[in-house]
Amino acid sequence: MPHRVVLDTNVLVAAAYAPRSASRRIVEACLSGELVAVASPAIEREYARIVARAVRVDDYRDRLAALLDKLERVEPPETPRLVPDDPDDDKFPAAARAGSAGWIVTNDRHLLALDPYGPIRIVPSGRFVELAWASGRP
Repeated sequence: MPHRVVLDTNVLVAAAYAPRSASRRIVEACLSGELVAVASPAIEREYARIVARAVRVDDYRDRLAALLDKLERVEPPETPRLVPDDPDDDKFPAAARAGSAGWIVTNDRHLLALDPYGPIRIVPSGRFVELAWASGRP
């Protein structure tokens, strides 16, 4: 069964600009079905807003649009206050919990400071690749 992950928006932007990056590998694994990307409506809105503004690489913008089509959508029953310095990031742990995701992949220090959040690991892209692929598969 594939790992279920919540991707912070910074992972999508990094994937667009760094073809050999861990972020790109993660996005491509979500597109191929090796991973399941989970997102709430609030995360989807952030993806759409930031990707439209920050991603200027046309060919990869199409790949990110395909990712948005492939997301598993969840509706968290609540969004607890967890990230003291950036309340807008509270939507990521809420979606992970609602979607039974085992991972939040981010490069945001405010979210990384929460690791672990119960059974959910919160790790940067490179660390996720190391841990998830350690068994030979994500």
